[in-house]
Amino acid sequence: MTLQRIHTFRSRITILTGGLLLSLSLVLVTSSYYVASTRLSNASGEYLVGISQSISNMLTANLIEREREIILLSKRLSLYQSDNLSELQQTIDQIKNSYKHYAWIGFANADGVVLASSDGLLKGADVSQRPWFINGRSGPFIGDLHKALLLESLLPKPEDGSAIRFVDFSAPVINEDGKLEGVVATHANWLWAKEVLSSSFTEASKTKEIDMYIVNNDGDVLYPDNHLGDISVPTTLPKDGQFESLIWQDGKDYLTSTAFVDSPESTHLGWRIVVRQPVAIAMSTVNELHKLLLTLGIISTLFCMILAYRLAGMLSFPLERLAGTAKRIQQGDKNVTFQEDNQLHEVTSLSRSLQDMMLSLLDREQTLLQLNSTLEAKVQSRTAQLEATNQSLKAIVRQDRLTQVYNRLALDEELIKHYELARESGNQFAIIMVDADHFKKINDQYGHTIGDKVLKRMAAVLKNLVDNSGIVARFGGEEFTVLLPNTDVENAQKMAEILREHIEKTEMADGLYITASFGVAMYSADDDHYEQVLNRADAALYKAKETGRNKVVFSY
Repeated sequence: MTLQRIHTFRSRITILTGGLLLSLSLVLVTSSYYVASTRLSNASGEYLVGISQSISNMLTANLIEREREIILLSKRLSLYQSDNLSELQQTIDQIKNSYKHYAWIGFANADGVVLASSDGLLKGADVSQRPWFINGRSGPFIGDLHKALLLESLLPKPEDGSAIRFVDFSAPVINEDGKLEGVVATHANWLWAKEVLSSSFTEASKTKEIDMYIVNNDGDVLYPDNHLGDISVPTTLPKDGQFESLIWQDGKDYLTSTAFVDSPESTHLGWRIVVRQPVAIAMSTVNELHKLLLTLGIISTLFCMILAYRLAGMLSFPLERLAGTAKRIQQGDKNVTFQEDNQLHEVTSLSRSLQDMMLSLLDREQTLLQLNSTLEAKVQSRTAQLEATNQSLKAIVRQDRLTQVYNRLALDEELIKHYELARESGNQFAIIMVDADHFKKINDQYGHTIGDKVLKRMAAVLKNLVDNSGIVARFGGEEFTVLLPNTDVENAQKMAEILREHIEKTEMADGLYITASFGVAMYSADDDHYEQVLNRADAALYKAKETGRNKVVFSY
């Protein structure tokens, strides 16, 4: 009985109609899913690449800034040629206090004996076998992340109980005769890297289950803390700035991107930023869309099969013509119409129903195209958000967090630009180095909060007076640098004197006034490097300090 029902016209037409609709639905759903999943996967991967590259840029900038500070300290030869090294000790303490993640700063002589150090830690100790001393004798050096050894018992333990870890920065001190006086170095607490990373992760990234790791050249995980060894990354990772879908140690599939941290030329650290996101999370939107389309396709197919079954009962004479029309639809002819038979009302009704059925399929196809268009708009929106985030991160990297003026990175970029312009056009530019007099006494007497307020006010005075005629940057600690493009000697000295007078007359805090010393230098056509102008201005500044402070000294 069942076989007879299957071989009836009604059953065959119903099965044919259902198969046709289901096939069309599957083709549309599959093609839409493929396009949507490909685009969403690329967008998610590019999003991860953007995060990894942004974090890499921030770490690179921080490494360069720390290295530059220790190099500049090594070139201040007057600090190391004094008998009691008291000024060096004072400078070391000031630099350490200017950056909270400096755990230790010290100077060891050519034999490896520490002569001056922050807070007196390790003073007199023999560090001749430490990597930072061995490598720092021949040039600037940045050491890979390592646990504290000599300082572990002298520093407070982290609250989470993890080991204290440092990144070493060192540079040789070479006197005027080219002889090695010793090595100056600092140990930067690894907490600075954690702060950079935590500031880069938004709440949106956390809700998307995005994880981030720092891996060294040997494949060891540096961040997060891997003291139990329970974190490992795949041995084969995507190339720099690319992403792939990889299986991790937990057996799950993750979209993974990498970006190399460009360490300074002095040392090749080989650090990589690895960012991952579960594929299931990244593709959740398109999977939900896929399920919805499948459900709608099945329901529509079942509905049309029921309708076809009812209409097939009234089927009669022009079966061949209807079959031929259906075949043309199956071949993709969207312009075909079912011809009505005026002699048979049943066939006419069937023809109209099939015609409506085809229009319904076309409407569903249009709906799918609109859904694809909506998805493309979402991808474009996310891309725009990523670009805005990158611009925001770029601005943060170039701005001093305390005073809101340019930082050292931005200053060096501007110096390089104007140095190149000066070499091409012959136009001069001036550098003014500014240093608050007796700033340590302010911190000691009033506290670092008032000291920070003084720095902010001092920066505001400089920025307001310089205005659009140049830029103001925080050089480090209580030192600021003013760059004046297209300026001659007379105007540079005049501007320095104006700045000095305003600082002297400005109330920095409640009832608190300060003075500042100024060093001025001009670009010379004989300069082989932009830092030569900076060094002359720095030398003039220290001459102003040594000859009474609160004055302007010009370096020729």
